[in-house]
Amino acid sequence: MALGKLSEQILERLPRPVWVVDGGGEIAFANLAAAAELGWSDPHALNGLPSHETAHHRHPDGSDYARDDCRVLRHGTPFPYTPAADEWFIRRDGSMFPIAWSCTPIDLPGGPGTIVAFDDVSERRERVRAHRGALWEVVRAELPNPRATPDRDALMGRIRRFVAENATDPDLDPAVVARVHHVSLRLLQALFAETGSSPARFIRDQRLLEARRLLDAGESIARAGALSGFPDPGTFTRAFRRRFGCTPSAFLNGYRVLP
Repeated sequence: MALGKLSEQILERLPRPVWVVDGGGEIAFANLAAAAELGWSDPHALNGLPSHETAHHRHPDGSDYARDDCRVLRHGTPFPYTPAADEWFIRRDGSMFPIAWSCTPIDLPGGPGTIVAFDDVSERRERVRAHRGALWEVVRAELPNPRATPDRDALMGRIRRFVAENATDPDLDPAVVARVHHVSLRLLQALFAETGSSPARFIRDQRLLEARRLLDAGESIARAGALSGFPDPGTFTRAFRRRFGCTPSAFLNGYRVLP
């Protein structure tokens, strides 16, 4: 059997859902697992359909997900992405499911394309939600007056707003956030653990978003980092690359990976 034919059969029967999108945003190939996950009995029926409009055109709240905002394709041009979550696909019957996905570029006969691999993470998300809820209850039970603990969603909203408004203060850290909101550091960490994050990560992310805004506004790399609360250029550059997939200098030169 020719190696090319064998590779094609392996890909077709791969247990993980995989499809290939061409530069125009149309599905060039879908394996059996991808078709089954999306409610199609024949994977060949997906060939030629617009990828975004077939399975990714709506947010979970029902609002439209514009193609230009799609994290897989932008203006018909494939981009390489690192693995990501917090996206949803739409089945043929209209039901939706959360996915973890990854993309990588591929050269197709008609030009560049993108290989998209994805998994339904509904059960995984439910297990994580249950674990984080249990963690919250354990921490809450250790408080002197558990019944006086504020509603966690309202508290989390206040904390997020406070961090967003004060992230550029280089002295802001989780201990300061906990003290301002009259909660223990352990409780603060439990709150963020429910969202899969941490106080320190959220503070850093807010600083990076501000730094990106400053770079877009024309600030220099050194000034954008300093104004955003980073202690030195090296720390800023490493954090920026981890968050956005490129260095600040590459960002200024027009390179983009994550929105």
